[in-house]
Amino acid sequence: MAAPKGFSDRVESWLARIPGIRTYRDREHRRETDKRLREHLASRLQDVRSQLSRTVLDLSQKGEFAHLEDMDRLSSRIQQVADTIRYASYGYAGIFDVEKIREEELDQLYAVDLSLMDDLGAIKSKVAELSQGSLEKWKTTIEEAFHLLDCLEEKFRQRNEFMAQPLKKSGINQTRRNA
Repeated sequence: MAAPKGFSDRVESWLARIPGIRTYRDREHRRETDKRLREHLASRLQDVRSQLSRTVLDLSQKGEFAHLEDMDRLSSRIQQVADTIRYASYGYAGIFDVEKIREEELDQLYAVDLSLMDDLGAIKSKVAELSQGSLEKWKTTIEEAFHLLDCLEEKFRQRNEFMAQPLKKSGINQTRRNA
């Protein structure tokens, strides 16, 4: 092990040796990381909503009003899911307790977080299809986008429940529901 080079390295080394300090710091980092993830997901959903708004504007300028009401409902649903994710509590009692978090729980949580990102990508693709799709396919595409949003929200709800439970009883369903 190399000797600490600077003052901050020495402080880090010293703090790592004090019982409880490292655990506390890591726990706070996990909370901050969780908050950043939620804000990232919500921000990406806002980007998708903006993309949908541009599509609605383009269609209305072309005089194609057939599915604008459904698209408006989809836009509202995207906003609702984004708010649910953004404003969820991140001071989880279970997974961030002083108890040592097992690597398998962190791996499971990480896998779910990655699948949330995949789901978000699928939603973005469906909204992109709306700007390029035909009138006949819009209704189906909108329904698929609603289904993907429901799945994303349900997976996020399960993630929150997982994080709120005591570690020994926790479990999360990470199966992906396809549209």
